[in-house]
Amino acid sequence: MGEFVRMMAGKRWIEGTVGERKRPGAYCTGFAKSRTPRVYMTYTGGASDVITLAHELGHAYHTWVMRDLPDCQRRYGMSLAETASTFGETIVRDALVQRAAMPAEEFSVVWEEASALIAFILNIPARFDFERDFCEARAERPLRPVELNELMRAAWEKWYGDSLSEPDPLFWASKLHFYISGLSFYNFPYLFGYLFSLGVYARRAEFGDEFFPRYEALLRDTGRMTAEDLAAKHLEADLTRPDFWRATVAMLEPRIDRFEELVDQMVPG
Repeated sequence: MGEFVRMMAGKRWIEGTVGERKRPGAYCTGFAKSRTPRVYMTYTGGASDVITLAHELGHAYHTWVMRDLPDCQRRYGMSLAETASTFGETIVRDALVQRAAMPAEEFSVVWEEASALIAFILNIPARFDFERDFCEARAERPLRPVELNELMRAAWEKWYGDSLSEPDPLFWASKLHFYISGLSFYNFPYLFGYLFSLGVYARRAEFGDEFFPRYEALLRDTGRMTAEDLAAKHLEADLTRPDFWRATVAMLEPRIDRFEELVDQMVPG
């Protein structure tokens, strides 16, 4: 993967300039004829930009390892689309933590990771619950705005508990994802992809030297196999049972413990 990134940089396939008329953000795309990826972003050099770049290069790598496959086998669903990108984020975060010379440097990385964890483990499930409850209620009759507010408030309170001083009952009105008419439950694939990618990452030590060939083969098969079949074939795991998911969530616990240690070091008392 390092060789791939050096190739992307050497061929100038990463565009990261900062300009007055250029919006912040990033995305990965590709050219159909040459089957080569490109990454475009506004790169300012901060820790979050490094992780964003790793994310987009993960997407690019996913495209690269599938470049010789027929077009019909190179399209994959949203639940698998974040596998390589989240993997890229995780491996770069761990490398940055290992290289950190001071607690403040490490904290900037683990803070970003903790923010991502909250988004995936709490925020997205809250969105999912709201949308599910809305669909169930909407099957009976149209809902008034005040009722939508109550569904939204209940979803926040269920997942965040008393950590929120004031839940945002109007989140449903401002979140574009709820208004994509051709696709329901837009947010769920991101949670699935996040946990699935971390589950893949957790197998590195288990498979040792076999891991990278397995990982590449898994990515190549994303356009022609279900997630369940991918996990069974390449990870020897059963996604239909809770064991895989529980082990993945357990992998996050020491990361949160380290985050809390750093907070105590930097903000004593």
